[in-house]
Amino acid sequence: MADNKYIRVFVTDARLSYPALDAPREDLNGEPRYQATFLLEPSNPCLAKIRDAIRQVATAMFGQSAAIVMRSPDGIPLKRGDDKVPVPEGYAGMLYLKAKSKYAPELRDANPKIKITDQETILQKFVAGYRVNAYVDIAAYNFNGKKGVRASLVSVQFKAYADAFSGHASLSDDDYPDCSADADASSQFDPTGGASAMGGSAMDDYAPANAAPTAGASARGGSAVPLSAAADQFDTGLVDDVPF
Repeated sequence: MADNKYIRVFVTDARLSYPALDAPREDLNGEPRYQATFLLEPSNPCLAKIRDAIRQVATAMFGQSAAIVMRSPDGIPLKRGDDKVPVPEGYAGMLYLKAKSKYAPELRDANPKIKITDQETILQKFVAGYRVNAYVDIAAYNFNGKKGVRASLVSVQFKAYADAFSGHASLSDDDYPDCSADADASSQFDPTGGASAMGGSAMDDYAPANAAPTAGASARGGSAVPLSAAADQFDTGLVDDVPF
């Protein structure tokens, strides 16, 4: 069966992670690809459509073997954030969908009539941690002995500002030793000689969630181009569910 059938899915209200939208970045196979990972709350309603698309394309290509393919480590592009070691910032308790493409995705502002094409605005609007919508194409593949389901990146829309990810893995209380005794023993030591330490509020580092943190170049205008909701439909019987 040819690898040419896909289902287009609208991913809504996701947090952006590891974006490479202004220029391609090498993937694990050393191939340059535009990439983005979308973090989704388990209650996000678009997950039902993503799971259904995965089941449909897997069943259409692999038949009764689809369940085995979907449960293999790299069988599907939808995974649990808690399964990553270590768990990156923002991934705990979330599901994530990784999508990539050798073609540059279409990028749009919160106003969907505005296409974003200049690099400065792309880097301002599509920051890891910000909220986005996206279109991805879910398709099955069987190539050179490798089988699975992938998500191809089609388009990303900036939705809202949010706290940007630092890029570091999350740490727990157990990752640090208890230094309370040392802190108590040194409490009488004053390295400033009595002068107050200089500092500022951490809140100064953040802009309101729906306000731009800095003034930047305006996105270039363009007419809205509607994207189809789904491409191919499959009527074959579905196999066992996606692993989660």
